[in-house]
Amino acid sequence: MNDMAGDGTTTAIILAREMIKTGMLAVTFGANPVLVKKGMEMTVKELVKVLKKNSFPVKGKDDIKAVASISAGNDEFVGNLIAETIEKIGSDGVISLESSSTSDTSVIIEEGMKLPLQVIQQP
Repeated sequence: MNDMAGDGTTTAIILAREMIKTGMLAVTFGANPVLVKKGMEMTVKELVKVLKKNSFPVKGKDDIKAVASISAGNDEFVGNLIAETIEKIGSDGVISLESSSTSDTSVIIEEGMKLPLQVIQQP
C-alpha cells in the first residue's frame, strides 16, 4: 500500500463533476440530452471496468489503516482508529459518525441491530 492509494472518493467526485460539467455544456450547445445521458452511462460502465481492473482489495489492518489515513487527510490517528474499529466489528459492520460537543475522538461499539421506530408497530 502506498500513499497514492485511497478509497476512491476523490476520484469519483472529480470524474462525476467533469462528466456533469461536460454534459451540461454539450446540451447548452445543442446536443440531445437523452443521447448525452446514454453516452454518460456507457462511459460509466467502461470506467467501472477500468477501475475494477486497476484496483485491489484492502486486506488486513495495515491496508485498512493506510487507506483510512489517506482518506482522513493523512491523519494516522484517525486511520488507526478506523482500522481498529473495523477489526473489532468486521468488514460487514456499520460505522456511523456523529458530531460531538467535545474535542475528543472516540469509538463506541454497539452490539446488535438498530431499527427505526417506524419499523416496530403495535397491533
